[in-house]
Amino acid sequence: MLRRWVDADVDALAALHSHPSVVAWLGPLSRDDAASTTDRYERHWDTRGFGRFAVDDRRTGRLVGRAGIMRQPDWNETPEKDEVGWVVAADRWGEGLATEAASAAIADGFERVGLRRVLSWTAPDNVASRRVMEKCGFAYGGVVDWKGAEHVWYDLRACR
Repeated sequence: MLRRWVDADVDALAALHSHPSVVAWLGPLSRDDAASTTDRYERHWDTRGFGRFAVDDRRTGRLVGRAGIMRQPDWNETPEKDEVGWVVAADRWGEGLATEAASAAIADGFERVGLRRVLSWTAPDNVASRRVMEKCGFAYGGVVDWKGAEHVWYDLRACR
């Protein structure tokens, strides 16, 4: 289930980002960092009308990730700067949650928000994230230096 962020999510988001498998791709997120991250997500929602969703397990209500679209003003590879990203709790990897959540966020971006193009990027050797992009229908765009590290980027356009 996708929803907006609440203060009670901060500890769960920090815990999700403390797992070594998540840290390997994204780095750690302290409690203070998680609080500022959820604040940033909510400000983006308030300003743009879209953003990163909290992802809850429908059965348990547990926060199991985040997924959604954020405008990335520092992105220069394309005129469009709307990037979909996701993180899923490591103990839930392999269940298709990232694909399901990313697909729902993309549909929201295209259908409700009216975006025409969404991008996604990751480290070249992050095969799992690249596979999510491909399952969501993204096309390979190329290689770019993003914030001091090599990334591969993918492109998805609305069908209108």
